[in-house]
Amino acid sequence: MKYIDTSVILAALDPLDPRQKPAREILERNEDKVISELVILELASVLTRREILKKLKRKLGLREELILPTVLLYLMKRFKLCYGKANGHLKIPELGELYTPIATAISISQKLRLKTLDLLHVAYAKVLKIRGESIDTLITADEDLANKVIKELDIRVEVLKKNISQKGL
Repeated sequence: MKYIDTSVILAALDPLDPRQKPAREILERNEDKVISELVILELASVLTRREILKKLKRKLGLREELILPTVLLYLMKRFKLCYGKANGHLKIPELGELYTPIATAISISQKLRLKTLDLLHVAYAKVLKIRGESIDTLITADEDLANKVIKELDIRVEVLKKNISQKGL
């Protein structure tokens, strides 16, 4: 199973992104793919800042409060993305109980030394794997995760490459 980072979905949706074709190929593969609530939140954030929601609202005649959930659900269905829940809390000494992905991100932060969102995606993948998802790969378009091997998770990182025919753009 593949954990899909938000950057892969955004690349697939952006006709100007040189990684659009490889991103679409990954998302359209007939294999199990999982996303976290972090991915859903990031997609919501990006979509609400674009004019596309307003255009779709007019075109589809949907109420304002329904357009974003409808688009998010469409993207999940379109690319066969499963939502993996990371419920629960973990106790961190001196800090107390924290939401499981946050506590996990804190516990692996010193070892991996990643930016916050990258660290959270890794933490979600780890939590989902611990909860029984058979995640073997984290797929991202983020070059900062290149060459990062997440040995303690037994998860490899696959960084989306630019489409060769568009490389010079």
